[in-house]
Amino acid sequence: MTKQQKQIKANLSLDEQSELIVKVFQVSLDTLVTSGLEEKDALNGLLSQIAVLVDSAALEHALTINHQFRSSYLSE
Repeated sequence: MTKQQKQIKANLSLDEQSELIVKVFQVSLDTLVTSGLEEKDALNGLLSQIAVLVDSAALEHALTINHQFRSSYLSE
């Protein structure tokens, strides 16, 4: 991470960082779907790439979040 990137991150609150991540993720998902992928395939592709890049502890945390909130998402 460059010095400029670190400074930008330091200027964003946790809520702003979260909102930015959600927006970038949605744009990425929309782009993949617009390019011809089914949403499920696009999500699985993004997840696979993330799984390669993050520590296994982050994946365990993500699984915990999945167990807690997946049913709420499906009921929407």
